[in-house]
Amino acid sequence: MENTDIVKKNNHDDFDQLSLGDLLRLNRKKAEIDIKEVANFLKVRSNDIKLLENNDIEKIAKNIYIPGLIKSYGKYLKINNKIINEKIQELSLRSNIEVKKHTLINLGNDRNLSPSKNLFFNSVLIFITMFLFLIIFFSLERKKEIINTENIIFDIQKINN
Repeated sequence: MENTDIVKKNNHDDFDQLSLGDLLRLNRKKAEIDIKEVANFLKVRSNDIKLLENNDIEKIAKNIYIPGLIKSYGKYLKINNKIINEKIQELSLRSNIEVKKHTLINLGNDRNLSPSKNLFFNSVLIFITMFLFLIIFFSLERKKEIINTENIIFDIQKINN
């Protein structure tokens, strides 16, 4: 029960020339299905379906779900899974990992710019050193106060005698 009318009407060379968006749009229109109905069934935004059919795939916000969306849309329209997989292979979709690497870290392939494990170790070492320095500093200040207090008591006793 797969919808191959578009493929049967045209010879195989014509089918190869159809873009993914054209294939999806022609099959949706032949089945007389509205874009909103497709979007509701697939639980996606209508705009994403329009972008798919207009071959503006790079404008879809979530790159990671595009192949699954295309497969679900093709299955909904009862297009042969082999045809859909071939069309997906023709697309140059970037993986989500690649997108994250460049978007979040923005380092590209230059690993020298990324923080190393030594950074964490050095930060902890500096923190401990500063903490010890503060303890020593405040203990010396406290010792001075004790010394000064003893001097004052001694001076007071001297005056009273």
